[in-house]
Amino acid sequence: MLQNIRTIDGGGHCSNSINDPIFDSMSRLGWRAIRSLLSCLACVVLIGTMTLVAAEANGLRTYFSEEVPLEIPKPQALSSMDQIVLARVRVLDAPAGLLGFEQSAGSGEAPHEYWSAWLRVLAVLRGKRPELERVYVTFGNGHSYARGPTTPRQLQQDYFVAMYEDDSGFHLIGVPIAAAKYTEWQQEIGAFERERVKSLLK
Repeated sequence: MLQNIRTIDGGGHCSNSINDPIFDSMSRLGWRAIRSLLSCLACVVLIGTMTLVAAEANGLRTYFSEEVPLEIPKPQALSSMDQIVLARVRVLDAPAGLLGFEQSAGSGEAPHEYWSAWLRVLAVLRGKRPELERVYVTFGNGHSYARGPTTPRQLQQDYFVAMYEDDSGFHLIGVPIAAAKYTEWQQEIGAFERERVKSLLK
């Protein structure tokens, strides 16, 4: 039962207050729940930030992200981030390696990209939508990037890609990927290719 306690202040005014152990206990539990919720939210933000920092620190990149990239590095070839298109796509076939002449776009310069792929643009989240639904892209410079979708499972799902267009066509931009995800991805491709070689040797 709630007990009303009447108090009289120095000015002779009366006031009622509630003195109930159950009420006080519920209030404390409510504040504890709120504090716990805020702590959980803070942890989620912190973990997300730490994951991005770790991905940046290991220098690993992917051109086909299963999640919307938290950060898109600006290529040196671009003067503005406004030139970047962020899209959700489906890879139409496993990426193909480029020959030396194709890698340098016939300019006689050192190769800049090592892979190409055809993509179907499903949605554009940022930037100008390409004129055609099917776009031919090139990607892959350096050695610290995850390979493009190769296994049947990988080719059956959608990806988020960042790209830009210049006189030679569309180029994908590598975005950070966590080391654990990178390792899992590469191992899946390795296992698939080993099984494919075994089947060919039979």
